[in-house]
Amino acid sequence: MKKILLIGAALMLLARAAFSQSEIVFDNLANASGTQGEFPGVIRAPIFNVDPNNRNANKQGNTAAGLPMGTATYGGAVLAGTGFTATLWALNSANVTGNADANNLALVGTTLMRTSTTGTSAGRVMGSAVNPLIPDVRPGTTDRGSFQVRVWDNKGGTITTWSQVMADNSVARGYSTVFTVPWALTQPGALGTPSNLEGLQSFQLFIPVPEPSVIALGVLGAGCLFLLRRRK
Repeated sequence: MKKILLIGAALMLLARAAFSQSEIVFDNLANASGTQGEFPGVIRAPIFNVDPNNRNANKQGNTAAGLPMGTATYGGAVLAGTGFTATLWALNSANVTGNADANNLALVGTTLMRTSTTGTSAGRVMGSAVNPLIPDVRPGTTDRGSFQVRVWDNKGGTITTWSQVMADNSVARGYSTVFTVPWALTQPGALGTPSNLEGLQSFQLFIPVPEPSVIALGVLGAGCLFLLRRRK
């Protein structure tokens, strides 16, 4: 009898743990013919490669073809190919700190970009077999989830983490604004349609402006001293 009670208690704890997390569909094109602002959400937000004429430009926002429609324009081609890693980051909205450039969101999903650049596959992430889970957002409650998509050139699979990206200014990367899905998220494995990432907008990859090296600063300082002496 005691053993049965222990097993029952363990199952209840597992069930409680399962119900305390939500799921989300990791896709940047979903339900395009649906109604914006209504569950499960509408999204069309292709991701773009580096602008060859302005490689340092960090830009976000939907184009006129996006859902919702925006006014942004991008000089780079739509992103494609398994050489680019796409990740989803999330957290309970009540606990989010920081901004798009630096925040405390946690990694919840990883995939690659689709290889096709035509039709609905243009600039779209590759679908995941299992929807990402957000462990601190309870489904069907007043909890809301905040999200960010981050993408980078994985250099043939050698750049596997965001920490590596941030440590190397030669790596092309891009990220969306941080956005909040405006309704309760769904329970993992529940019957029905799971939530989409409504609120996600397009963005482009960019190359960060490298910080001046010690040698470069030294040369600049020497040049300034030389000019000052000449003026005297």
